Amino acid sequence: MRFLIGLLLGFAGGFAAVVLLAPLCLRESARAKGVSPEEEGEAAGGENHDFMSPLRRAMRSLKGQAREAWAEAVEASEEAEKEMRARYQRMARRTAQSDQ
Repeated sequence: MRFLIGLLLGFAGGFAAVVLLAPLCLRESARAKGVSPEEEGEAAGGENHDFMSPLRRAMRSLKGQAREAWAEAVEASEEAEKEMRARYQRMARRTAQSDQ
């Protein structure tokens, strides 16, 4: 059973590496040819009927959405932290005044 779990994890890791690193390799090869990244997808789709291009576009879109969501989460957490600090300082002042 452990062998099968390890095998599945290995295949999953390999697949993830191929999916995530393949666009980088294509960009590097496109730079070597002198093709811009925008033209790369069109050229690849037109020349060899690249069936992975929709998946790459979806992954780029998903990556962009994840980055945007992460930025919003960081901004919201900073704002919440500022509000919590302000509340804490107000409560600390109240307790300090009531102790005197």
